[in-house]
Amino acid sequence: AVMQHLAWKGLLDGGLKIRPMVLPDRFIDHDSPAKQIVEVGLTAKDIVATALSALGRDSVGAVRA
Repeated sequence: AVMQHLAWKGLLDGGLKIRPMVLPDRFIDHDSPAKQIVEVGLTAKDIVATALSALGRDSVGAVRA
């Protein structure tokens, strides 16, 4: 929990940016795995958005340019 807090606040950023993406510490309703992933924000789109945000980018195009 401490590492996650520090990472989300950017306090561990040096040459390496860390943004933990984990299942939340709460009950997740039973459903298909795909729907559970959407509910907790761990889809591919969510992962890309988190990575781009950590890099200070708005879109994939900004990274490729």
